[in-house]
Amino acid sequence: MDELKELRALGYNGLTFGVETGDDEALTFMNKGFRASDVLEQCKKLEAAGISYNFFYLTGISGAGRGEIGAKASAELFNQLHPQIIESSMLTIYKTSKLYQEIQRGNWKEEGEIEKLAELKALIENLTIDTRIVTDGASNLIQVRGHLPADKEKLVEYLNHLIETADEAALREYRVNLRHL
Repeated sequence: MDELKELRALGYNGLTFGVETGDDEALTFMNKGFRASDVLEQCKKLEAAGISYNFFYLTGISGAGRGEIGAKASAELFNQLHPQIIESSMLTIYKTSKLYQEIQRGNWKEEGEIEKLAELKALIENLTIDTRIVTDGASNLIQVRGHLPADKEKLVEYLNHLIETADEAALREYRVNLRHL
């Protein structure tokens, strides 16, 4: 704790962590090397030392049929903490990745694009903390920016509209043609 306070005194602040998800099953499968409880423990230490932080959330990491499970587990974790910003990116799988090999072996299945939108919506719906949420990266099919809880209703309505009107094939075309992040 003393070392963290010293770092804060030296100006270390506004750290960003690739939390990815609060879904321990996904974190284990993806070999992330930590669990949701580790994130909670370490971020509580940062808060006690007065160091602010942001999170990267990876929409799609829980896999097909598990997106909303991952979103709800993540919201449960995040709601116990105080990230200033939650930046969400959408998982893009390249043929050179280990995850692509797992898909080929039948060990994991990728979420569809509309399911990724539903996952993002579930995350926003279940967050109760004061934070900014953004989806600025190239991997995102859409741009979402808002401050929670004030913009929650507007963001959920926007995502509902996209989910109801989206064309999975057109959205998938974007993902398949995304050459790099």
